[in-house]
Amino acid sequence: MKAVLRGISQVLFVIAGLLFFVGGRVISEFTKTDRVSAEMVGIGSAFVFGIFGMVAKNASDNLDDEDSTGQ
Repeated sequence: MKAVLRGISQVLFVIAGLLFFVGGRVISEFTKTDRVSAEMVGIGSAFVFGIFGMVAKNASDNLDDEDSTGQ
């Protein structure tokens, strides 16, 4: 389970990074919205995916702590 959560967290961090750098441009081109609102949506989505990545990483770290204490 630890490996799955770590893998999920890495994937979520990659998605967050891509959304941060190119999300606004992609959203603007595909949805034909103005660039400013598309950038805001891209950065907001990157923030959300980053938070989910941090939650998954912390959950995997907590599983490490439980395994080391013998519970």
